Amino acid sequence: MYGFLKHAHLTLVLIAVILFIINFYWLKTGHKNAQKEIFQKILTHTHLTIIVFGVGLIWFLQIDPFSEHGYWVLEKIIAFGAYIMMVKTALNEKKATKIQVISFLGAFGWLAYIGKLAMTKQAILLVG
Repeated sequence: MYGFLKHAHLTLVLIAVILFIINFYWLKTGHKNAQKEIFQKILTHTHLTIIVFGVGLIWFLQIDPFSEHGYWVLEKIIAFGAYIMMVKTALNEKKATKIQVISFLGAFGWLAYIGKLAMTKQAILLVG
């Protein structure tokens, strides 16, 4: 069960990142698919499914995000929220191009932070 949850979670993260890059490319090149709402909905549902599998992993591993040893999970949840906000800003065609590009790069910064938390399993900001 753990193997399935972990691999499904990581696969969905990869799919979400690829969809994000493709959507951003379409938006910047004026591709006709950038205007289609279906691709935004697919990305949103992918993010929701990542959350579901992440909660499944938390439940299966019996991690309490509000205990001292589980703060890294709480940081991952907060960072994932920040990542989603960056994705939404980067794909918002009403925002200025500079803001979109900064948000695009910022989203990858949050992904790197999430990856570091996942690898080290140590809280960085919520230490105390």
